[in-house]
Amino acid sequence: MGGAFARYAVEMATVVAGDAEELRRRPLFSLIVCTIAPLVQDKEGIEGAMVMAEAGLPVGFLAMPTLGTTGPATYAGSLIVGDAEIISATVLMQLVNPGAPVSHSQMHAWADPRSGNYIAYPTDARCRYAGVDMAHHWNMPSFGGAFGTESHTPGTWQAAADVARDPLLIGLAGAEWVTGIGLNKSYTMLYPEAIILDNELYHRARYALARMDVNDETLALDIIGDVGPGGHYLSQKHTRKHMRPIAKQMGITHEMDADGKYRDPLEVAREKVMWILENYQPEPLEQAKQAELTRILKAADKELG
Repeated sequence: MGGAFARYAVEMATVVAGDAEELRRRPLFSLIVCTIAPLVQDKEGIEGAMVMAEAGLPVGFLAMPTLGTTGPATYAGSLIVGDAEIISATVLMQLVNPGAPVSHSQMHAWADPRSGNYIAYPTDARCRYAGVDMAHHWNMPSFGGAFGTESHTPGTWQAAADVARDPLLIGLAGAEWVTGIGLNKSYTMLYPEAIILDNELYHRARYALARMDVNDETLALDIIGDVGPGGHYLSQKHTRKHMRPIAKQMGITHEMDADGKYRDPLEVAREKVMWILENYQPEPLEQAKQAELTRILKAADKELG
């Protein structure tokens, strides 16, 4: 949105944090700026990023070359174009404020040769996670691409198929954090219920990547010996103890109705969204901070219209 908007945002965040030093220590917000492929920086975005860098607040640069249109039609070529955009912007941030926190993000896509449409999930989506390795080559944190289906609505086969592997593979690649949760229609439409559904996919990946505890308690050799061949484990105290966490891991795909049948996950997700909207109450700021934010907003309205 430009430097003027960024200055007001930094001023407001400083009020909420308490002072500039505390804001740098624990930033309340960050900025993601998309570079313009091929090999161009966005004027408003880069000016806002410079304000953020000067304040010591995190800035991420996101390159999104499309193979065959705004980038070469090869994986490696488009990755080079995107990386050059990110690193050039990063150098500028370091000139503004040496040591300014900057993250690296590259989420390339494909052009459908029959229509020119933007395609994020072709059948062959190799190198989707290559940007993570490129970021780490530069010793920069990676803002990885995950989630964000091409499906127009949540709850479809495509909505899950597009993103199901993302949280697992991006976790294996080692991205520090990701984007796209809840987004449909090629990142252009946010559905609240899709946030809940994608959260389910995230937790599946989290459990898949978690270590398995192996110790005397989990090996349960004494319990195995007590039950013996042909026995049953349901009556064991060990079973009652260790089955409790399993119930918490069932997720929205195993919510039951009054008849003991599994419900439609999309319906469950929408109910959870409504509960959050109706019950969540954010903790209000102190009156003095609220008054100061109101003053800043009035000044911004006067200057920026």
